Amino acid sequence: MTDRPWLEQPELHVKAEHRAAQLTNPANLREALRQAQKDPKKVLLGPGQGIPSVFVTKLLASTKPDFVWIDAEHGVFSRSELYDAVQAVQHHSEGKSLAIVRVPKLDEVMLVTALDAGAAGIILPQCETAEEVRKKIKESYYPPLGHRSFSPWIFTPGVSDVSMYSDDPFNIKTANNHVAFFAQVESLKGMENLEEIAAVEGLSGLMFGPGDYSLDAQIEIKLGGPPNPRLLAAMEKFATIGRKYNLPLLGNSSAGTDMIPIMAKQGYCAICYLLDVWSLTQMTSDTLKKARKALEEADFKQDGSDGKAN
Repeated sequence: MTDRPWLEQPELHVKAEHRAAQLTNPANLREALRQAQKDPKKVLLGPGQGIPSVFVTKLLASTKPDFVWIDAEHGVFSRSELYDAVQAVQHHSEGKSLAIVRVPKLDEVMLVTALDAGAAGIILPQCETAEEVRKKIKESYYPPLGHRSFSPWIFTPGVSDVSMYSDDPFNIKTANNHVAFFAQVESLKGMENLEEIAAVEGLSGLMFGPGDYSLDAQIEIKLGGPPNPRLLAAMEKFATIGRKYNLPLLGNSSAGTDMIPIMAKQGYCAICYLLDVWSLTQMTSDTLKKARKALEEADFKQDGSDGKAN
């Protein structure tokens, strides 16, 4: 038994400033990004998920990060898994975490799935022209901002029509006001057209892809150490144009948290600090090495025995 009912113990309540009225609707990522632009202390921090498991999503969300970045481009999520993962982010964080999904560039089905599930952010990879970004933005918002299709399965009149906005029975305003759209630029052509892409109306932010850019520019991919001068120049151009067009940047510092303050100064408002695959593999590898070393250094000799089994 408890001393008091849950409602009378506010210290148990999760403060979810940017959540929607219902956890099946997108949280307000656009407002969270605006606040982070004004105050670097409010930069959003979250893990990246590549393991296609809703159980993993629940574990990540239960730590209540600011967001969970779900990679449906390279992570092998089915449509059902993606839908459930997006909603698991919100429900298992009690509304604290926002779901951001990177969708395959040419897969409209996964884009629709992420949005219908309640994703607060969409990342479109491999962006190279302003026109293709403009087209996908239109697909991501309801009229009058775009031409996103209305789903009869995610809204139920009289049941799920609670909204934070007036005259919004189907949460159309919620979706249009909350969802943020990021263009990920990761090629030489994309960098050439970066300024035109940044000027697209309705774009919420930018993301740089150092791996694919390095491949396209024939730069050796490496982790740690000073970056290649050509890669560094591209990253500086990316940050400069982001600031010029007042666009929040989304990036990755999973190789080390020391970069987070530096990235915040450059205009990064959402930073992925961990990748589940890397972290799990590294933890397993490091622990295995420690376990083997402990065996090698252990003294098994007892009472003059040589430690060998009979």
